[in-house]
Amino acid sequence: MKQKTAIICLSRVNGGMELASVKLARLISEEVETHFIARDNSYIINKKEHFLNYKINVHEVSFKSNLSLSLIKAVREILIKNSIKNIIFLGASEMKSLYFATLGLNINFLIRQGSKKTTSKKDIFHKLFYSNVNYFVGNCEYMKRNIIDILPIPKNAKVTRIYSSLKFDDNINFNVFDKTIKIIHVGRVHPGKGQFEAIKTCEVLYKNNIDFSIKFLGDIQDKNYYSKIENYLETCEYSKSIEFVGYTNEVKKYLQKSDIFLFPSLGEGMSNAIIEALGYGLIPIIYDDTSSPEFKDLGFHIYLTKDNNVNNLKEILLNVSNNIEEEKIKAKENHKKALEIFALKREQNEYLELLV
Repeated sequence: MKQKTAIICLSRVNGGMELASVKLARLISEEVETHFIARDNSYIINKKEHFLNYKINVHEVSFKSNLSLSLIKAVREILIKNSIKNIIFLGASEMKSLYFATLGLNINFLIRQGSKKTTSKKDIFHKLFYSNVNYFVGNCEYMKRNIIDILPIPKNAKVTRIYSSLKFDDNINFNVFDKTIKIIHVGRVHPGKGQFEAIKTCEVLYKNNIDFSIKFLGDIQDKNYYSKIENYLETCEYSKSIEFVGYTNEVKKYLQKSDIFLFPSLGEGMSNAIIEALGYGLIPIIYDDTSSPEFKDLGFHIYLTKDNNVNNLKEILLNVSNNIEEEKIKAKENHKKALEIFALKREQNEYLELLV
C-alpha cells in the first residue's frame, strides 16, 4: 500500500501542465489517498468538475511571490497535518518555497517536467533548492534529456521518463471525407502555440482551390495576440473558412469531425493535444521540434516539418490534402497504437512504482 500523496500545481492559467496535474491526481487517487495543492483563484480550483466524483482532497494556498513565507507555511502545514509522504510537483517557479516547506519532513519528492527549459539551473542556489528531489520525471525522452541538461540532479536522485496517458474509446467514428478538408488546432490562444502560423499555412489550400475549414479550440489567453489575428483576418481572402471556437468541453466531438491536426507549436513536451489527435485517427502535421520526432519513432503516421517554417508546412498540407483519402486510411492505425502506448493503467502503474 502506497502512502499519502500530494499533487502540487500552483499555476493560475489553463494549459497543458495544469490539465496534466488534474489527470495525474485522478489516476493516482484510484489507488492512493490523494491531496491536491493549488493556488487560489486558479483555473484548477475554479473549474469544480476537475475533481467532481473523485476522492481527492483539494487545498487552496495563497501567495504573492515564488519565494513566499505564506506559501512555505501553508504547504508545510498541509503536509504535516495530513501525514503526506509523497509529492509530485508540476512546475518550477515555486521550487524555492517547496524546498523550505519540505525541509526535514522526509518527503519522497517527484518533479514532473513537460515543457522545455532553456536556461541552466545548475548554479549553487538551484542545487540547494533541488537537493531534496528524489525523482525527475520527463513526459517523453526529449524532456528526460532536457532535465539532465538543465537541472541540477542530486547524487542519489533518478531521472526517468513516463509517457502521458489518455482515455480513448475502443471504437471511433472516424470522420468521412465530404470533399471539404476539415482541419483542427487545439491549444490556448497564445504566442508560440501556432494559431497564426496555422492560418497562414492554410493559404496554400485557398490558392489551389481546395475547400477547407479550420477550427481553433482553446481559451483566448493573450488578447493582444488574438487582436493581431483578428486584424489579419479582416483582409484575409479565406477568413470565412476560419473559426475560433474558444474553450470547449467537447474536444472529442470536434476531433471526430476532423481530418487533419495542424499544430505548429514550439517547445512542447509530449503534447496531450497531439496524443488526442492520434487517438482519434487524425493526420497530425506539426513542427519537427522537441519531442515530436518520438511520435515517428513510436510508429505513428505523422508529418514533421524540416526546419519549423510555414513554407514547409504548406508543402506538407497541400500534399496530404491532395491525397486525403489514402492518408486517412493510414491515420486510422494511429488510433490502435495510441490505445496501447498511451494507456491509463500503464501511466498509473509507472507513477505508483516511484511512490513510497
